[in-house]
Amino acid sequence: MLAWLYAGAPAVSVEWRLLHASLQIFGFFGALIVGVAHHLFARFTGRVTARSAVTSPVLALLLAALALRVAGTWGGVPAAVLAGAVLQALAFLVFAGWVWRCLDPPPLGPLRRQLGASSGWIAAACLCETFLRLRAVNAGLAVPPLDSMRAVHSMALLGGVIGWVSGVLLRAGPMFLPRWNVPAALARALPWMLGLGAALAAAGEWAGDGRAARLGELVVLGSVAAMLIAGGVLRQAGGMLPMVSRSVPESRMFRLAVASLGAAVLGAAAGVGTSWGGGEAHLLTDAVRHLVAVGFLTAVAIAMTFRLIPVLEGRALPWPRLRAVALWALAAGVVLRSAETLLGLGWGWMAPAVALSGFFVWAAVLCAGTNLLGAVVRRN
Repeated sequence: MLAWLYAGAPAVSVEWRLLHASLQIFGFFGALIVGVAHHLFARFTGRVTARSAVTSPVLALLLAALALRVAGTWGGVPAAVLAGAVLQALAFLVFAGWVWRCLDPPPLGPLRRQLGASSGWIAAACLCETFLRLRAVNAGLAVPPLDSMRAVHSMALLGGVIGWVSGVLLRAGPMFLPRWNVPAALARALPWMLGLGAALAAAGEWAGDGRAARLGELVVLGSVAAMLIAGGVLRQAGGMLPMVSRSVPESRMFRLAVASLGAAVLGAAAGVGTSWGGGEAHLLTDAVRHLVAVGFLTAVAIAMTFRLIPVLEGRALPWPRLRAVALWALAAGVVLRSAETLLGLGWGWMAPAVALSGFFVWAAVLCAGTNLLGAVVRRN
């Protein structure tokens, strides 16, 4: 985007936009889910999980899939991107089966349904993409229809990644909220609401029906917001917000995630009103997606990374001051990325700021990654 704005490069092609979405959803969030699942399941179930049976094959498949996707997009070889999609689908099918087998104790029934369904959504999205890309290659097309690919990404993001993060928060909420307590009825209903919203959004995108797609997004985001509110995210304890009563830096990052989700819910509601009123809401919809992906999901991932490193490694973070850098960098990235809604109001001068948001997000992820790498190196 910066090259297009400043160096006269052509506008970003559809192939690269699809690669951007794939790297973000499957490459970053998908790989992160696979990685943390082994550690979290050991704590959820109270027993050591069978890492060796799944970890290495799934990791190899994901790395090969990402390499083929990037190389195929860079070199303009759709068949290579198709091969990457096939390997990616195989990886998440294996992972989804492993998730269902691991979470088998009766007390973990709600969690099993939530994380099992979310893993299934990711695997189903990968299978749909494989079918679409196979059909496109046979037809001599570089990419599948954009509407159908948006449906794939809605399945993976709304049903899969958001479902996974919500499921983990059902059990790990006390890491940030000392009085976290989601009612059992809501926990049982959550996978059904997320599934309904994801299906509605995907069907709307596939059919080119913006009204159904926006409504599905609102159902998913509203359900997650309802879970957080019911769990106690807005309750005060002792005159202090509960989110600052635990580890302060991680709790502030979690607060950024909650604020981003709240803004996304409002944006999704506005998108529903606009689309059902016959208007277009492309910029608003894109801003909502990035509020979810960057502001909510990435903030939760970074907060949990900083919180889990000392727990898993048994020692303090190598560079704890980077937590504050990550918080402010990610907050700046979220604000700048969401500013694209102003472009629709004629504020074209905001375009460079929107493009620069990616650097701030990268800085935040780098802070978390540096601490993770430092902890691993120090242990070894």
